[in-house]
Amino acid sequence: MKINPLVLFLVLLLFYPLSGSADEYAEMQQRIEQQQKSPDRHKWDFRRDAPRKPFETFKFLGVKPGMHVMDVGAGAGYSTEMLAAAVGPEGKVYSQNREQVLYIYADGYYKQTMDERLANNRLPNVVLHVSEYDDLGLDEELDLAFWGNNFHDYYYSKEGEATSLEILLSIKKTLKPGGVLGITDHVGLEGKDNQELHRIEPAIVRATLEQAGFIIEAESDLFANPADDHSLGVYDERVYLKTDRILIRARKP
Repeated sequence: MKINPLVLFLVLLLFYPLSGSADEYAEMQQRIEQQQKSPDRHKWDFRRDAPRKPFETFKFLGVKPGMHVMDVGAGAGYSTEMLAAAVGPEGKVYSQNREQVLYIYADGYYKQTMDERLANNRLPNVVLHVSEYDDLGLDEELDLAFWGNNFHDYYYSKEGEATSLEILLSIKKTLKPGGVLGITDHVGLEGKDNQELHRIEPAIVRATLEQAGFIIEAESDLFANPADDHSLGVYDERVYLKTDRILIRARKP
């Protein structure tokens, strides 16, 4: 018997509502703000607080206390630390990186930084999860995954669209039915050298999400920046941490 996808989606919403209570979000905001004031944070984290808007981002995505979540392609772990505060002590964050990123890129900078974050049980609800993107494991264990600002890197890799699709399918496999994927990336325009600029056309992200079988629920203009004309690379100091970015909430049926 075929099930109408819309009907299934509405049923899932009964079990995975889009928003938490006002008290839950007030407490989440308090935990995040408290973590942002922590004197032992990484020295580069503070400048990211305002442009990354972790509380607003996680509220839009529907993060709740006690959730099990993954920071996909965590890099140096800024979002990992903010997610750890967001889900609270009863939650769990899998901070995912490839072995190559941790040990080889930037002469081991990412491994050193993650070691510092997790030293002395500093973030007790975080698990360092070393895996390839196409083999994340954790089948149907997660409530939510967050993939921030590097979809474009894999879309423009050697295998292109096939690689980004493979990653999305792997992420989808980690999610429980009804689980959420939040994705952000730097906006690029058609006709520009977006690979060089480290940008991506939003239509490409949407199409690949849908091809992977996700339902796109909503998009936010939280990171919209009309002053960014999309002509500069994202690491150019004139737009660094201020790029025009998409923010999409997609759900696994």
